[in-house]
Amino acid sequence: GGGVVYFPAGSYAFSSNILIQSNIVIRGDSTGSAKAKKGTQPGSLSPKTIFTCKFGEHAGVFNNDPKGTNFGIVNVHLDACAVMFWPGLKTVGSAFNLKSYWWEATDIEGMGASKLVLGNRIHDVTYTHPNPSDSSVKNTWPWAFSTAIAAYSDNNTLVANNLLSKATKSMKTTLSLKDANRSLTVEYPVDNRYGIDANKILLGGVAGKYGGHKCPDAQVVRDNYVYMNGRVGVSWSGGGDGKTVGSGTQMYNNHVEVAAGTTCWTVDGVRLMTGHDTNENRGYDQSGYENNVTMNTGHINRQKAADTSYMSVDGEGILQQASTGNDGIRNLWYKNDLSGGSTGYLAFYNLFNVEYNQLISNTAAKGEFIGAVVDATHHNVQHNQCKDNHPACIRM
Repeated sequence: GGGVVYFPAGSYAFSSNILIQSNIVIRGDSTGSAKAKKGTQPGSLSPKTIFTCKFGEHAGVFNNDPKGTNFGIVNVHLDACAVMFWPGLKTVGSAFNLKSYWWEATDIEGMGASKLVLGNRIHDVTYTHPNPSDSSVKNTWPWAFSTAIAAYSDNNTLVANNLLSKATKSMKTTLSLKDANRSLTVEYPVDNRYGIDANKILLGGVAGKYGGHKCPDAQVVRDNYVYMNGRVGVSWSGGGDGKTVGSGTQMYNNHVEVAAGTTCWTVDGVRLMTGHDTNENRGYDQSGYENNVTMNTGHINRQKAADTSYMSVDGEGILQQASTGNDGIRNLWYKNDLSGGSTGYLAFYNLFNVEYNQLISNTAAKGEFIGAVVDATHHNVQHNQCKDNHPACIRM
């Protein structure tokens, strides 16, 4: 069985996850030619089919069947609803929960194939418990791995023309943190979450400890607008044909907008943030090999660290820091512009081998750099092509 499940224009409220099976596409009312982005600004995309989930519970459209294929969601306005096309992980015990899935998984059973996330508007996705594995944490703060769109697949993924817009909800939260000499009542940062995750974050935790998983094939992420206030705009891993520059994941014409002038009070909901801590504030985070990263833009900004005068660390524009074999090989970075924010460099960071990459006509933020970061054990950088970048590449 299968087919298109059509929801006419209107509002639909859900009290739990919307379970989607293989060969099913959820489709809302037509949005015509409306776009998710207009240059570096949000576009006019505003689907008239509206799904509403319970705020703060990270519910949404869900599938984690390791053999799930041919399903998707198209033209839906998702209010506090995440898209969770997750991989099948081998967990401890039979009960499915975030603790067993994110912290206790021992292997990857499969990721399925042919996933589609197209033409959706998404906002207010968050999970208000910072550590689902530890019930002793009582503060109301975002779970670090809250993610608006997660699409995992062994092959054939399209995530396109989605608008991840600024939160519409606001609330205050009172925090009791280690190292703070008082309770803090601050704004709850709804947009402190990952934007789009295509085959990366979950696999990093499991594959990094348990031996890895093949890079997915035929993965396209394009024409999306991502607003965020901490974490990463777009994260992905992918692979190509094993010989051609840029033959892997196609990352094209996306924009990431990182909120400017904000304060991060805590990363983990337990300890007051210091100037040594990171909330990432990263535009694009790649793994794998042979990625084609072309004509993406970003306004990247770091956050003030709590009561200090320091800014949070990181704040990269495009970064590859961990990958298959910890190498950066045969990637194409072309005409990406990260110049609109206060930070945003483009770098291969402490990889063992950085080879046969092409970095052409990219622009970093003012005062930032483009190139490789090396140290005594991560320094094999050769056979790369860098030209017409602003500023010129270093250590490539």
